[in-house]
Amino acid sequence: MKAAVFYDPLKMDVHDDIVEPVLGAGEVLVQVKACGICGSDLHLYRTNAHRGAGVLRINEQGLEIPGHEYSGVILEVGEGVSGYRVGDRVVGVTGGGAFAERVPVPANPYQLTHMPANVSFEEAATTEPMADALQMVRLADIQEGHNVVIFGVGIIGLGVIQAIRALDKPAAKVVAIDVSPSRLAMAREVGATDAVNARETPDVVAQVAAVCGTVPNVFGGPDAPQVDTVIDCAGYLKHMSGPPPLQSAIDMLKPRGGKIICFGAYEGPVTLDLTYLIEKQIHIIGSLGYDASELKLALDLMESGKVDRKKLITHRFPLDRIVEGFETQAAGQAIKVMIHPPAGG
Repeated sequence: MKAAVFYDPLKMDVHDDIVEPVLGAGEVLVQVKACGICGSDLHLYRTNAHRGAGVLRINEQGLEIPGHEYSGVILEVGEGVSGYRVGDRVVGVTGGGAFAERVPVPANPYQLTHMPANVSFEEAATTEPMADALQMVRLADIQEGHNVVIFGVGIIGLGVIQAIRALDKPAAKVVAIDVSPSRLAMAREVGATDAVNARETPDVVAQVAAVCGTVPNVFGGPDAPQVDTVIDCAGYLKHMSGPPPLQSAIDMLKPRGGKIICFGAYEGPVTLDLTYLIEKQIHIIGSLGYDASELKLALDLMESGKVDRKKLITHRFPLDRIVEGFETQAAGQAIKVMIHPPAGG
């Protein structure tokens, strides 16, 4: 079997002599049709961050195979599995292993679900990040007239904007912040009211205040931006310049009752000034993954046409060129890079 094997930062190779996965009870074997490169895959590739079972599958040879958001066709059904059969088109979510021709996946509602007939394999391979976005929007609890800021509009942040619009959340302003002009343009296309380029803007907080307006600070000092919720899909990358997005989020929230949803991963520790966390009485909520119902909801939204994930897939590579795919995703202009293993074999 052909698969990509990760060794160390910036060192990953494709091998065609990988042993076939051993199917366990409660699992199905999926022939992978499309697998997306996730932000956590990039953290691993660049810095070794988050190396472990959440990102990599350690196979029977002790080799580490990444890839965890994918779609394909069931080739084999393991003992004790019901509701699935050979030939079913499915979405899979695993702790790695899908940058390969075949991957085993547990048949539970968090990691496996059927695909609608009119959803393509590429679209379906974006189901997991869309489900992540749906959870963030649920946790944000956006109310009438709320101003919402999204830091980082790769496919996760764009999914947040798509979810806000598809679910008819009554936000007033939906502000996208990124350093990529192409991603910011896409953010506007899928429903952002405003876009801020953090690379071109010396003071992101002031720019957001200009968009959303300001309110007096309860404890004096300069007025605060009228921002109700910040959804941080950027996290922290070691090559970032300027303050971490979480610091900017704290600084730009309104006094009393503002909320930050933290999803973006961190490549290392950060230093924060938490004065406003206390003075503004900010709520910070971590978000990891999704509810099982949101995995299905993501596909339902694709099936109905309420969200268009096709436009977010900007680059495609065969498995043999996966390193090129990772470099393209890491360059910051791609929205979603999709990897396609061989059709058979």
